[in-house]
Amino acid sequence: MTEPDIPAFAVAPPTRRYLCPTVQADLARKMVFIGGPRQVGKTSLARSLLPRPDCELNYDIAAHRQAILKHELPAGDFWFFDEVHKFRGWRNFLKGLFDEHGKEKRILVTGSARLDLYRHGGDSLQGRYFHLRLHPFSVAELGGHADTLPALLALGSFPEPFLSGSKRFARRWTLGYRERLIREEIISLESISDLGRVSGSLRP
Repeated sequence: MTEPDIPAFAVAPPTRRYLCPTVQADLARKMVFIGGPRQVGKTSLARSLLPRPDCELNYDIAAHRQAILKHELPAGDFWFFDEVHKFRGWRNFLKGLFDEHGKEKRILVTGSARLDLYRHGGDSLQGRYFHLRLHPFSVAELGGHADTLPALLALGSFPEPFLSGSKRFARRWTLGYRERLIREEIISLESISDLGRVSGSLRP
């Protein structure tokens, strides 16, 4: 019989992510690209800054993808694009938007590790954006309480396993994350045949 998964730690999220003030300030000047590892909280951070939910356009959602391809973008002064780097012409798309609307629109872009790499693939966006990297939770971001460090060491610093408070869930999440990292990120960036060797290199 499986033992109940009882949380071992009472944890709480930060009031807001540490990067929020910088993102807000930078959006007044240029586009902002938020990079960082998968599931670190980039999309959640971006959504916390939106004036309205319909400002978001996720390229993985069919209706949003069609809106991007047809340039049928939401009204208002804020556009949030998630995973738009999966669109082959994304650099020129964003360049055109910024050149035409940059003075009256705030443009925020998030994506996976591929965004961090692909943004270096050309100079069409040069001078038009700030790139910021979001990191997992830290002791300082979580308030520096005495029980914060033990919880981080036991659960990890990514939001989902940490906020679960459960060591069992955190272990399962870490195994799944490692598998997704190999098959969905590394393989998409590089031709790798020896998955076993890559997986072994990621063991703690």
